[in-house]
Amino acid sequence: MNVEAKLAELGLVVPDLEAIYRTNPAGGHYISHYPLQNLLYLSGTTPRKDAKPHLPGVVGKDLTVEQGYEAARYAAVAALSVLKYALGDLNRVQQIVHMTGFINSAPGFADQPRVLNGAADLFVALYGERGKPTREAIGCQGLGGNASVEIVITALFSGGDVKPPLARDHFEK
Repeated sequence: MNVEAKLAELGLVVPDLEAIYRTNPAGGHYISHYPLQNLLYLSGTTPRKDAKPHLPGVVGKDLTVEQGYEAARYAAVAALSVLKYALGDLNRVQQIVHMTGFINSAPGFADQPRVLNGAADLFVALYGERGKPTREAIGCQGLGGNASVEIVITALFSGGDVKPPLARDHFEK
């Protein structure tokens, strides 16, 4: 089945990356992605829904594990927007190779892997075995914009054409 059709069945919409980059100042110098041979390295993505930050806060204090799981799922949707922009077709993804998850965690919180499953489970739902990455789930105190989760992925893709990365060189004044 087509990845876009699976997303529609799940009621998820992949946002337009160019629109996000035009309207959401990042406050830093970085690019959306970088291809190296058939690997695509993505910058970190945070949960967004309806063009707004989704479920911000500290997991284990402001948010439950279940809410953190949903936040990680939406961080994965944001990563899919980068993949779609770069590759033009989500079906070109051959493997989610690696995922690093940063979980904005309360002191003593130890369920970061369960939170990160929100992203991993979505990738598996879309790609099957090809969606299972190597990974680490890291607890941290504080993420940009008070995000609850940030994920960084590397994906293997088929075909050669990749759109040039978008730059995030905005600064809030």
